[in-house]
Amino acid sequence: MNIKTNLDQPITNFRSQLYQAANMVADMYSNIDNQKVYNNPNPQEIKDFFKESIPSDSSEVEDILSIIKKNVIPNSTIHYSPHFYPWVTSCASQASIIGDFLATALNVNATTWMNSAASSEIEKQVIEWIGQFCGYSNNASGVFLSGGSTANLTGIQVARRLKSNIDISIDGLKEQSQFTVYASEETHYCIDKSIDALGIGKKHLRKIATLSDFTINVKELEAQIKEDLAFGYTPMCIVGNAGTVNTGAIDPLYQLAELCEKYDVWFHVDAAYGGCAANLEATKSSFKGLNQADSVAIDLHKWLFVPFEAGCILVKDKNHLKETFSVIPEYQKFDYNQELQVDFSEYSFQQSRNFKALKVWMNFKVYGQENLKQAIDGSIKVMNFLTVLIQKSNDFEFMASGLSIVCFRYIGNDKKLNLEEINNLNLKLVKLTETDKRVFIRETTLNRMVVLRACCTNFRREAKHVEYLIDVLRSLGNQLI
Repeated sequence: MNIKTNLDQPITNFRSQLYQAANMVADMYSNIDNQKVYNNPNPQEIKDFFKESIPSDSSEVEDILSIIKKNVIPNSTIHYSPHFYPWVTSCASQASIIGDFLATALNVNATTWMNSAASSEIEKQVIEWIGQFCGYSNNASGVFLSGGSTANLTGIQVARRLKSNIDISIDGLKEQSQFTVYASEETHYCIDKSIDALGIGKKHLRKIATLSDFTINVKELEAQIKEDLAFGYTPMCIVGNAGTVNTGAIDPLYQLAELCEKYDVWFHVDAAYGGCAANLEATKSSFKGLNQADSVAIDLHKWLFVPFEAGCILVKDKNHLKETFSVIPEYQKFDYNQELQVDFSEYSFQQSRNFKALKVWMNFKVYGQENLKQAIDGSIKVMNFLTVLIQKSNDFEFMASGLSIVCFRYIGNDKKLNLEEINNLNLKLVKLTETDKRVFIRETTLNRMVVLRACCTNFRREAKHVEYLIDVLRSLGNQLI
């Protein structure tokens, strides 16, 4: 048995392996248009590729890279392809991939300034840039997190702490009058999970009906707040949507801000999807009121073209995060200026943190905010073109759109099909695309109607790609009629 106490190889070997891995990455990003997005793999076959006893002996890195090339890459969904439509998943820029690679090699624990002064300063700076980029605040504070779900949880946790009439970190929720939280029916399911995790109780999450454009019904929201107050509840937080995952809908944030001020309620905005588009000339009016939020959740791995994971929570007052999360153990009591030298371990629950900010910093530095904004705007324009193609057709029906999401359905040329038949037709069409493998798209449901949902957060997608999407769907749909 070949057992090594020092796991390092000679640096020349390591350098050669890095070159080999880099070439694999370059190959992945070559000829993207012609790659199969989703290979519809056989579950048992995939299991058999990787099912084995824990290795006892060593292997050569080159041999393992060959396994990755043969079994891992071909059986991974290609999110960076322009033919990937199902979910709000960003393609990563070349600069951000390099930044993520370097952050991994540095392997710093981005918790305290002493752990890594550079990562702390870069995170502070990038958080400020994000606040400016999104039109939230020129001096925003915040912290990087795994993604929008954790950011939303964090925002609501801060609200729970600051809106309590007791010190719940000491006394718990028993003596606190029952909190209520408000969000539309289109709100992301992570809000439900957050309410559960924070002990508020899902039955106290008030799901407010939406209007025909899938934005929250503000009149119904205020009526619910009044009713809860009459029953002795404590309205704690309103969650506004700045780009729903289903249709890209943006709630009237300025009206929600007014309600929050009127009833002394925390205003949290889920801008995980739409936040990066909030300050574009073409869209900023739709985000009016975002700058009035107490906290904002944003995913950079959704629409700022960086690899997973990169979410963040933004707040106006960094002390709100510290009041909620700061616990300083004996071994982390540092004798330095806490205003100048920030310890991000005090800003969230997480204590083991990789250097997420570096890849975002790389994007801002290499491309600049104007090029990034143009790339985001390009995603919206290409999906507007898809809407035009659908509306000009006889065999597709436009259903809804918002930001860079378009919902539509295939109806064929038989105008006698009923709702159930059209629903089944579109479900079959989605399944057929999975075996066909030329494009990857999924369905959702709007008002009991099964619709195809296409999203773009991909700067590689052009008009020719959405034309191709329609051509493929049409040819497959004709097989089903």
